[in-house]
Amino acid sequence: MSGDWGAERARVTRSFDAVADLYRVEFGRELDRKPFDRDLLDRVATLFPAGRPVLEVGAGPGHIGSYVARRGVPVIISDASSGQILEARAAGAPGPLVLADLARLPAGSATLAGIVAFYCLIYGPVEALDDALADWRQALAPGGVVVIAVHAGTGTRHTDEWHGRGVDVTMVLRDPVDLANRIEHAGLAVAEVTVRPPYAEEAEIDRCYVVARAPD
Repeated sequence: MSGDWGAERARVTRSFDAVADLYRVEFGRELDRKPFDRDLLDRVATLFPAGRPVLEVGAGPGHIGSYVARRGVPVIISDASSGQILEARAAGAPGPLVLADLARLPAGSATLAGIVAFYCLIYGPVEALDDALADWRQALAPGGVVVIAVHAGTGTRHTDEWHGRGVDVTMVLRDPVDLANRIEHAGLAVAEVTVRPPYAEEAEIDRCYVVARAPD
């Protein structure tokens, strides 16, 4: 990883530490109002190979991983923000909670049944995704499944204040075609790419979801 990536990850991590409690309140129950996301996770939960854990990266308060876990999938919840991990514990997230960077997975080669990555690949230069995806490919067992959600489009959105607290976050919109190509280049087979318009309560940015699988 480049120094620029490391600096960006540090800024994002500090920001999420600063708002961790507010973030759990804001997003901890967001799936209640997101039927597409629930349906997608319900489907994907049936695709993970049995016998190995699924790792949620950039998990925040762990609500996405917890939803998957309630479908009978063993889930490890991870985030680079210690504040977010504490909030995940306070929210009763099941299974192990791990402090880890999404580009340096706490997993050995071919040990994971899947990776869940909702809205954590939206920071830093697009080229940094290649190293992260290569690390994911190595950690996935044969037939392992990745499910990704990002903000779709081009350009960036910077935020320096959130709910009255100072942050320093630049969200990068991802081109769905480019993202799918990078996933394929990492050695994963893209099974589906879906772009949906925002829900009424969301920022007016399309969302992109990608499901991909490691070779058997």
